[in-house]
Amino acid sequence: MALELRQRRLLAALAAHDGEVPNDVLASAVQSPPGVAFGLMVRLCEIGMAVQTPAGWKLEDWALPLAREDLARSVHLALVIPQDDLLRPPCDSRTERRVFEVCTRLFEGSVVLPNVPLARVVDADAAQHYLDREDQRFLANPSTQVDIVVLGRRLLPVLAIEADGPQHDADPQHSRDARKNRILRVAGLPVARLRVREQMSDDVLAHHIGRALWDAARIARPSQRGHVELARALSRLA
Repeated sequence: MALELRQRRLLAALAAHDGEVPNDVLASAVQSPPGVAFGLMVRLCEIGMAVQTPAGWKLEDWALPLAREDLARSVHLALVIPQDDLLRPPCDSRTERRVFEVCTRLFEGSVVLPNVPLARVVDADAAQHYLDREDQRFLANPSTQVDIVVLGRRLLPVLAIEADGPQHDADPQHSRDARKNRILRVAGLPVARLRVREQMSDDVLAHHIGRALWDAARIARPSQRGHVELARALSRLA
């Protein structure tokens, strides 16, 4: 703790990489010029916490647990040193992530959000007069989500996209899908549903997405919600 924050960051970066680290890689990890990182590492070597190697730098064995502990506990260091185990991908499954990646390209210029709670898409209070009690409970359930939501110019939802696997052919998922469709229809939000399989190639996946968007476009007429975004996406598929 008596060390400068810059020195602690360098030690934490070495601990995160777990081994010999070239000077330029180390400097990039702590967002410091290579010359500055070199000078700080020389000082750490002088006090016996690190050693210079032909490949760059490494921690002394006794300093490694201290640097790891500092990395785990210090917010200042955690903000600088990327820790992948603290991060989660935007979608739960690989197939959903592939669909999301395609949609971000097709709807370039629009905000595309994955795994959005249905209650963040449809106002439960405003919709309660149009839904029965089961629909209202379904809408209010925080685990009820829309796979992908496309936002329009006013950052309001203009399109919902659902990626359905084989489990969607049978209840209870089939009934849940029908209920979700009904709620979104009440809200006037077009829904594009596509069938997906884990083993689909990129070309087949794009074909299924295109077909689902065409089906949704038949509902989203000119001047209606989602029409402009769908037209742009379909032009990119052509």
